[in-house]
Amino acid sequence: MYWIKWFIPLLMCACFTGCGPDTIFVRPGLDTPAQHVANGNQFLERGKIDDACREFERAKELDPKYVKAYIGLGLALGKKGDIDAGMETMGLAKKMAGSARELEAVQNGYAKLNELKQMQERQEKKD
Repeated sequence: MYWIKWFIPLLMCACFTGCGPDTIFVRPGLDTPAQHVANGNQFLERGKIDDACREFERAKELDPKYVKAYIGLGLALGKKGDIDAGMETMGLAKKMAGSARELEAVQNGYAKLNELKQMQERQEKKD
């Protein structure tokens, strides 16, 4: 009879803890600037500009000197139609570029923004 006194509360505890919501663990590898930039680039390719901007902004929050985040954000702003803001953001990336590879990526970003600007100007002439 003594074991029944302990068995019932133990059984109830087991039932209550087993029925709770699953614990969600955030994987540290998914909340890195590189991962957010990769996500942002995928969103850009799919035309989801606002989502891309959000990802690039998150990458900047995690590492305010992450050049690729500024390049991506500059391109996203350009695709939104705000070429001037895109160029300004690309300028920040250029100032932060610390290697030849980063500087080359910035130059490629400028080239893409210039293409967007030319397309925008042609469109305005048609209208």
